[in-house]
Amino acid sequence: KPYQTDLNGFQPRVGFAWDPFGKGTTSVRAGYAIALEQPTTNIAANTSVNPPLANPLAFAGPIRLDNAVNVAGAAGLAPFTVADDFRGSTVQTWNLNIQQEIFDNLALMVGYFGSKGTHLRMARNINQPVNGVRPFIRLSSSSPELPNALLGNIVQVESGGNSSYNALWSNLTKRFSRGLQFSASYTWSKSIDYNSLSTPPQIVSFQDSYNVRNDRGLSDYDAKHRFVATAIWELPFSGNRIKDGWQFGLIAQSQTGNPLNIVTNNAGLTGVPNTIRPDVVAPVKITGSVEQWFEPASFAAVPRFGTLGRNVVIGPGFHNIDASVTKNTQLSERFKMQFRWEVFDVLNNANFGQPGRVVGGATFARITNTRFPTGDSGSSRQMQFALKFVF
Repeated sequence: KPYQTDLNGFQPRVGFAWDPFGKGTTSVRAGYAIALEQPTTNIAANTSVNPPLANPLAFAGPIRLDNAVNVAGAAGLAPFTVADDFRGSTVQTWNLNIQQEIFDNLALMVGYFGSKGTHLRMARNINQPVNGVRPFIRLSSSSPELPNALLGNIVQVESGGNSSYNALWSNLTKRFSRGLQFSASYTWSKSIDYNSLSTPPQIVSFQDSYNVRNDRGLSDYDAKHRFVATAIWELPFSGNRIKDGWQFGLIAQSQTGNPLNIVTNNAGLTGVPNTIRPDVVAPVKITGSVEQWFEPASFAAVPRFGTLGRNVVIGPGFHNIDASVTKNTQLSERFKMQFRWEVFDVLNNANFGQPGRVVGGATFARITNTRFPTGDSGSSRQMQFALKFVF
């Protein structure tokens, strides 16, 4: 089999809750857990394209089937493999928080939450050129498969990555009473890793496959500040079927941007395009314009590994408000009608996507799309109406 499974299965959980004053209004809670991941099949799926399971063919124009293998056989080979010592990921999580009742049905929670991932999946090119020469140039002449074939990139899936996450999380919650329920939370956090797996497992994303620690930086999904608020309010109208049953709902989100990895299109250095980072030649300045989100002159492409770190530039933030109005009408003892009017992105705020990240490209530093495609929540103001009968 292509990798060893972890049969240990030790996944402990421990936690406690403490009422320090014995009044039932204050609670100190803490917890710790270890979780193991069962590797997914796509880790090994790409080995199915290796000979003898598959022989790549490429030829332009008509070709006879009886000699296609000889005529159109690949001049080189770029195999996939899984490291012999590959193992499933391990994630440790912990938290310490204090919950305090402020008034009846209103509580405040403030806590520290963290996690650490080890043996995380990553892909390296173990045949990356060294001073322009690959360590493994070609297969031997006695190879049973494609003898003397040139070797290109050899992508090896490994479990040498790690990550860390630390956050201060505060939450104010009001349980439903007097027709109102709401929750508001704020998170100040930082997530760091080698590779956030924003690409498929067979794609190498490291600048230098022989120095993966050089890619240690902010996670692709890191958002330093995030605020979320939700509320449901039953409007205090009564007296008849027209006044009864009105409800207002709200969801508000606001967060700072996610990191952007600036790269060059140099593929000759390592054999993998869009992984080499540029040099920093001037202070990195965020201008915040759609036409020029950051100052492009701060970066210069070089024929070597650049000095810029991974995920240094921060892209646009995200701000969105969704609202709904619901009317429940009791038609009879058995029948009820519900009307819903939902509005997404009430303020019609433009949430932009990431700017172009390839130095020298036509869209470098420019934003050419929104964060989400048209039709998705957060892309533009949208309304929908629904009528439902319950019996």
